[in-house]
Amino acid sequence: MSLPYLDETITSPNGINCRVLDVEQVDFTTAVQGRKSALTLVRCAMGGEHIETRNSQGKIESVYTARAGDAIFINLHNLDDMYVPSNGDGTRWQFGELASKGYDIVGDDTINGGTLIKSNKTADLLHEAITQPTCIKDAWGQGQHAFLYAGATLKRDGGRITGIDKEAFDNTWEIITPAANTTCSIAPMRKR
Repeated sequence: MSLPYLDETITSPNGINCRVLDVEQVDFTTAVQGRKSALTLVRCAMGGEHIETRNSQGKIESVYTARAGDAIFINLHNLDDMYVPSNGDGTRWQFGELASKGYDIVGDDTINGGTLIKSNKTADLLHEAITQPTCIKDAWGQGQHAFLYAGATLKRDGGRITGIDKEAFDNTWEIITPAANTTCSIAPMRKR
């Protein structure tokens, strides 16, 4: 699959030049359906927490300073992997609206502190579509870019396109439908 890029690069916080993805032109006709399979830890932000979303290699994918009431999502497989989801208008998810955002509250995490949730919604996925350093410009709001690296998956959820690091995907997501354009060919039976 060849992804559409703009004639623009943005340097990641790690100093890596990333090509800007033309999200308006990304073709999801071959997408699969997937959902988060793992439990996620969520904490209610006190406000002022500096959130750096990092991939498995420690590269920064996005940066955000939380506001009071924001829902800070934390990957239980890597407690340094955290983010605050955003709405289409650039505002961030609030802790009190988790159920309306498609999450079931499973219980409290007495070890790490916070609430355990599980997603009950699906998204369109272009599994491992990223093959080079890529930037989704303004993915989380004005000036808040997402940086993706080889092996990352593109996700379309409610019309918005974001990405999932390869290791995070492998540890916390599942594909629930086959690709839309897959075909099954059966060899003809040989006569005996």
